[in-house]
Amino acid sequence: MMSEIIIYLLKVSLGIGIITLSYLFLRNDTKLIIKRFYLLAGIIASWVFPFLRFPELITLKSTANIVIPAASVNVQAAQPVATPASTPSFHIDCLSLIMVLYVAGVVFLVIRNAVTILRYRYRNREKNNVSNNIVFTDSDHVFTLFSWIFLPERYRYDPDIEPVILHEKAHIKQMHFIDLIIVELTVLFTWFNPFTWLISRMIKENHEHLADREVLAGGIKPAHYRAQLLNFSLGTNYFRLGHQFNHSVTKKRFKMMKRTTTKKIGIIKYLLIIPVIILALGVLIGSEVQDWDGRVKGKVIFADTGEPATGTSVIVKGTTNGTIAGSEGIFELECQKDDILVISYVGYETQELKASWITEEPIELQGKSYEINLEAVEEEEKAEAEAEAEKVEKVERVEKVEEEEAEAKEDRPVADRETTEVIFVVVEDMPQFPGGLTALRSYIYDNLEYPEKAKQKGIEGKVTVGFTVDARGDIENVHIVRSTYAGFDDAAMKVFRNMPAWEPGKQRGHPVKVKLNVPVEFKLDKE
Repeated sequence: MMSEIIIYLLKVSLGIGIITLSYLFLRNDTKLIIKRFYLLAGIIASWVFPFLRFPELITLKSTANIVIPAASVNVQAAQPVATPASTPSFHIDCLSLIMVLYVAGVVFLVIRNAVTILRYRYRNREKNNVSNNIVFTDSDHVFTLFSWIFLPERYRYDPDIEPVILHEKAHIKQMHFIDLIIVELTVLFTWFNPFTWLISRMIKENHEHLADREVLAGGIKPAHYRAQLLNFSLGTNYFRLGHQFNHSVTKKRFKMMKRTTTKKIGIIKYLLIIPVIILALGVLIGSEVQDWDGRVKGKVIFADTGEPATGTSVIVKGTTNGTIAGSEGIFELECQKDDILVISYVGYETQELKASWITEEPIELQGKSYEINLEAVEEEEKAEAEAEAEKVEKVERVEKVEEEEAEAKEDRPVADRETTEVIFVVVEDMPQFPGGLTALRSYIYDNLEYPEKAKQKGIEGKVTVGFTVDARGDIENVHIVRSTYAGFDDAAMKVFRNMPAWEPGKQRGHPVKVKLNVPVEFKLDKE
């Protein structure tokens, strides 16, 4: 799990680097609004593109992928291949050290920003000096934070402060705080990336140009306004979540004020560069569709825990060609690129995926609750008996095939063994109450106590109770899924809390947890 997080963050950082370097060609452009949305969309794309799947456009891409070694698995036999004992521990230590350093950086930035926000909120309450969202502070800095304008106390009665206030109100009006929230979250989670800090500065620089342009459009004299900028040019970038009036006071900013008109032909530059950037993001950080070689490789994990889903059944839909996930949740199967793979594990939602779209990204199995219908006990008991007979037959077939496969492997070279395809049968067992569904129905209604208050009022209803049968068969996590009358809830849950152990669900013979829902009806005797 840690390796996937590290790879994802490195891909995001690479994407931000592409956007930042590309922006250098647009930095002097006067289309400020387009530049604003280019930078913002670029950051968002850097976070999203690693989840998108693109065809493999560059042959050498696979050699550039970041790979964190793990023990290889013979997925057909579901047995791990032996590796030197020192290798896994070395990589685990490296990953742990990287994650500790990464988390330490995130925590530091969170504390720093939190302290700054709390400090200004404290000053705000203490001085009670707020008017029209303007706060006067003991600081020497002028900046905007969300919809609040912070000014030094010494400028409270300064008649020349109006251009400054107009500038800060322009930030608020144009909702620049949205950009800042996105970019500062990006800085928080990719603080190790120098391009993240650079693109943050570029976004704020563009915000200043936008605010300057709106102030000048309001009738303020350019010479007077530039003089005001110089008066505030001694400050520093004090608070990253806010805009500072004096941010990037340079000749470049003064020049941008003079360049208020743009040529329409300049839009061609964006039309040319944006497709190139999208292509670069797709090739370098997008998840690639497998370059098909007749086999599909993938990894399956549990969405609720992130642990490898060892024993998951992977079968080509409509065939008996399949395999199971090994000890690391990794599977490998010979199939056609257009085949549909059915991925199943008892207690989890079955997924169907096209083989050619399986990538290095893990497939997440989502938990599922099975509902038992006690009103159709006879039909289910009959179906259960037929399923049991079919299961026994399937198990016998599997055992026979595995025996034949084991005998064949003894006389076959190792290279041939790895590509051998087995006749695959899915073997999944749902939890069973002792005696079957008939016994379950009898147990529930023999032990169900009708609440006296509901009985007196003639109230009837239904309560669906959810619970988990763990790997030992014990009942846990009893809760109400649906209920027509709250007065029935305790009585229904009491029956299940005192219920005897079940036969646990099994995935290819191994006990596993399974979530179940059972509806319980409360009906009064009409007589």
